[in-house]
Amino acid sequence: MTAKQLSPQEFRIWHAFRLMHEDVLGRVGRDITQATGLSGPEFGVLFRLAGKGEMRQQALAGMLNWDKSRLSHQLTRMQERSLIERRRIDGKTVLIVLTKVGREKLDAARPIHADSVRRNLLSRLTQQQIDTIVRVSNLLGEVEE
Repeated sequence: MTAKQLSPQEFRIWHAFRLMHEDVLGRVGRDITQATGLSGPEFGVLFRLAGKGEMRQQALAGMLNWDKSRLSHQLTRMQERSLIERRRIDGKTVLIVLTKVGREKLDAARPIHADSVRRNLLSRLTQQQIDTIVRVSNLLGEVEE
């Protein structure tokens, strides 16, 4: 079966979606990095650990939608910076624990993140546009592969 190329309109939609995503994430990530030294992926990991302060590595990979290798490399870098600890709780299960340093960095980054999201995304859109993005996101989230 030969796949048909995207039509010009389909390509414009895809390209607009990608650019919007990459642009906003890039701006927010740069703001966090400049203010706190955390990368966007580090912020994402710390943010997900913040609730209970710990999570099984496998659950974290699922929440981030990352493969095992990517997460493992990211966690190694974060452990070297004392942002997280890894604790083996049985033969197979690894618990990722937010450290005091990680919590402090996350606490410093949260208001930067909020301000940047407001400035780079929310303030540029009408309420109707925001509602549309949420509806589209919910619709796309229902797609099964």
